[in-house]
Amino acid sequence: MTPNENQTQAPAVEPAVDFEQLRAASGDDPGFLKDLANLYFEQAREIMTALGAAVEVDYLAHKLAGASLSCGMSAMVAPLRELETRGRKGDLSGAGGLMSRAAASLEIVRAEMEEYLRGGKAAG
Repeated sequence: MTPNENQTQAPAVEPAVDFEQLRAASGDDPGFLKDLANLYFEQAREIMTALGAAVEVDYLAHKLAGASLSCGMSAMVAPLRELETRGRKGDLSGAGGLMSRAAASLEIVRAEMEEYLRGGKAAG
């Protein structure tokens, strides 16, 4: 049986936090993982605030997307990469919506990290 070319497949949903990447970034050290998470959220909050009013949206979006990838905070990457691309093109139409998506993603990531750090089970 051949697949129907007209059928569309729903994109795979990535977890908000790649805990395998996070554990690798922290050397699987629980204390360092907490410190890394705290540092990430402190910097993310600062960068998200700056992104809201920044002239250099592409640079800051790139910086936070890179930090997000490095720490396994996967949910943050897509809206930040799109914001980065639009910033480079000088077309910030829709930037408010992208910022809202990034802010919502940050809260999802924060909630999953809090649950993880409390010793709860997390996807991934």
